[in-house]
Amino acid sequence: MIQNKDYILKLIEAISRGIAKIIGLKEKGQYTKALEELEQYYSEHFDLMHIETESNHLKINTYGELLKHEADINYKLGDTIKAKELYLKSLQSLKKAETESKTFDMKRIGLINEIQESLKLIESLA
Repeated sequence: MIQNKDYILKLIEAISRGIAKIIGLKEKGQYTKALEELEQYYSEHFDLMHIETESNHLKINTYGELLKHEADINYKLGDTIKAKELYLKSLQSLKKAETESKTFDMKRIGLINEIQESLKLIESLA
């Protein structure tokens, strides 16, 4: 069943609001609260995304972005092992979204580059 355009637009708006809230908490240094929001977001919203195959890259892209933010927070909290694991999962998701997408997305490319830089930084600390 192909979902209507209004539903997808509302879903994208909800995703954007959730990510903005998480980014805001990160920027304020409220890392524990940001992790709590991520967990709540995963359980309440992410499982509800039922996008048809042709739009699957949206779901994968969102998941990759959320994982990146979670990795950033864990890095700030000093858990480089968990951060590295999450960065790798994020990178894998974003690259898969890049492959499945039929469009070029500068934001996604930027996220991929940021993740690669973060991974290099973690490796240099080891």
